[in-house]
Amino acid sequence: MSNFRSFLIVIFAFLPVALTAQNSREYISKDVTRSAGFYHSYEVPQESSLKADRPKGYKPFYISHYSRHGSRWHASEARYFGTLDFFERGDSLGVLTQVGKQFLKDLRIIASDAEGHLGDLSPRGTREHKGIADRMYRHYPEVFHKKAVVDSRSSVIVRCVLSMAAFDESLKEHEPSLQITRESSKKTMSVLCHSKGDGGYGRELAGLTDSLRKVWIDPNAFMNRLFKDGGSYLDGKIRDGQSFMYDCFELAGIMQCCDYLGMNLYYIFSEDEIYNLWKYLNAYAYSIFGPSIKYGDCHLNDAKVLLRDFVEKADEVMDGRKNIAATLRFGHDSNIIPLVSLMEVKSAAARVKIEDVAEYWNISEVSPMAANLQLIFFKNRKGDVKVRVLYNEKDAQLPIAGGPFYDWTELRSFLVGKYTN
Repeated sequence: MSNFRSFLIVIFAFLPVALTAQNSREYISKDVTRSAGFYHSYEVPQESSLKADRPKGYKPFYISHYSRHGSRWHASEARYFGTLDFFERGDSLGVLTQVGKQFLKDLRIIASDAEGHLGDLSPRGTREHKGIADRMYRHYPEVFHKKAVVDSRSSVIVRCVLSMAAFDESLKEHEPSLQITRESSKKTMSVLCHSKGDGGYGRELAGLTDSLRKVWIDPNAFMNRLFKDGGSYLDGKIRDGQSFMYDCFELAGIMQCCDYLGMNLYYIFSEDEIYNLWKYLNAYAYSIFGPSIKYGDCHLNDAKVLLRDFVEKADEVMDGRKNIAATLRFGHDSNIIPLVSLMEVKSAAARVKIEDVAEYWNISEVSPMAANLQLIFFKNRKGDVKVRVLYNEKDAQLPIAGGPFYDWTELRSFLVGKYTN
């Protein structure tokens, strides 16, 4: 009997991990574009989760927000034109398979489209921010009353500035009298994109992610699928087969951001390859931006400046020092990931070993294009304030009581503790 009980203990100890890992694969198999990780375009939540709920007897009066820029072209010239050159050379040598030849045709179209647009906001990125702003207005129109003041600030990177412009334009379409101020400067960068670097872990992190790539990514079948010689003509021209395969995978992932092309490049990968490539991308994103056990503290410390800004801007409104209806901020994945991790948002804050991260943390959900955090403030006639915290337009679960409408006094104390300790 004791042996049987020991067996059950072992089984149930591993059951939650196994189920979670299985669900991550299922999540991607339902929609292959989700494997793009932080290149995944924004998924609008189902209408059932977008209810404009509010606590009884309370009215919304202020919104504080941070958003990553919307969908974009890839920022790397090498991804487009370097990869294209490798396939053009393979074609000239006659070593491309039929799959390789089709991929080359697609690459020519993709590279031509990307020329002059590296890192730029795509039309889909504009739509994403206009859509988020539209839903924000429709759910909380009381906040955006006539001549209400909206403070918008952005990273100096153009795709962020244009994301801000799209968001503001959508609000103005609903209420033309809104008084919207905009700023994009070194001063805004010091808050919105505060960073002190990699904490001195850069070389160690690079070695770790390299080792994970070699363990999880097997390029042999992929190379034979595209090249008659298995890609041997690339020897000495590429870093290694895993890196080359991953570069092609990034191109496949970011094509959804330019959806007007209607191109799907995932045909060059098997289902297992896609999952393993995502698994590596997920671990990479977690290690360089996320709350990992060993490396996460430096990222979370960087987010303290931004979290303090949320609290201090809210205090100014509560105290009557500023007559602001909404504070809007636009930045990058490298900022919103540490922010929600520092706040201990349930889906974003797991602290685990990097090799186990796929079971607990999903970059495709944590920071897709246009990922956003919204704090909706409500007040009753007595002056009591409650706050709804939305993460990607869904109720965020924080490790304090009272959700989804948190008492501001308690929430404020929790948040202040995060950046003062």
